[in-house]
Amino acid sequence: MASLLQVSAILAFCLFSPILAQRDELCNPSPCGANTKCRVDAGRAICSCQPTFTGNPLTGCRRECEADSQCGFNQACIDYKCRDPCAGACGQYATCEVRNHAAVCSCPPDFVGDAYRRCFPECTSHAECPANRACIGLKCGDPCAGVCGINAECRVDRSSHKAICSCPKGYTGHPFESCRPQTPADLCTPGICGENARCEPGYDNTGKERPVCSCLPGYVGNALVRCNRGECLSDSECGYQRICRNNVCEDPCKNACGVNANCESRNGAAVCSCPRGFTGNALVQCTAEPYRGRRQTGKVVPKKEAPKESK
Repeated sequence: MASLLQVSAILAFCLFSPILAQRDELCNPSPCGANTKCRVDAGRAICSCQPTFTGNPLTGCRRECEADSQCGFNQACIDYKCRDPCAGACGQYATCEVRNHAAVCSCPPDFVGDAYRRCFPECTSHAECPANRACIGLKCGDPCAGVCGINAECRVDRSSHKAICSCPKGYTGHPFESCRPQTPADLCTPGICGENARCEPGYDNTGKERPVCSCLPGYVGNALVRCNRGECLSDSECGYQRICRNNVCEDPCKNACGVNANCESRNGAAVCSCPRGFTGNALVQCTAEPYRGRRQTGKVVPKKEAPKESK
């Protein structure tokens, strides 16, 4: 005796066999065009193109392309489809250009490396370049190129990789703009002398030209550092007994008279004289008189006898 499960299977086959047969009949023969697939859905045949094919499935499907010439100038026939040949063709940071339907990879400006694998900058900091080069635009270049002015000299600081411009010996000017031959007037550049001082072209003890700093009239001090307003400009500012010397009120007798001389200030002038018992030029030196000089030493000078008359 057949089991219940067997009976159910037989009934299902008997019921659905006509339906399955009908479905096969809808796609056999196929109402679709070439290179298509046919399937039955809801009692009707549905046509579709096979993979990699395109077109109208009722009239026939074809591949999108079989050669690059069937694609646009910036596309290529890949797996029978017109696609961008640059997709995934180049390395990291590389750029891609389509030429004759093919991908052409290249590293961008200032990058080096294999464009089909990886592009990278030559440098990202000065430390990655030689001491006399600098990282300019991601490449090691000459930091002096086009930096300094006309006639200027350039050297590279090896620690900072920076360009240092300067005018050569015998030239002056702005090294980043232009340098010109130096003249005597150029010796006195602003700031070379101190405050309240003036500069004039001069010479050193070897005859070489050099700037000479001096305090302005009425000022005293270190002309290279600072000059201050003097004590006086004329004798009238110093009173009756003193004179104005080098913008300072001083005793007119200071260093005015000679050795052993006396000095007296009269109307702002030094009056030199030799003291009693001295003689000489009071402006140079006063010397003790011989006789008075011996008496002053305490020695007894014998009195000379008058000569006898001859008989």
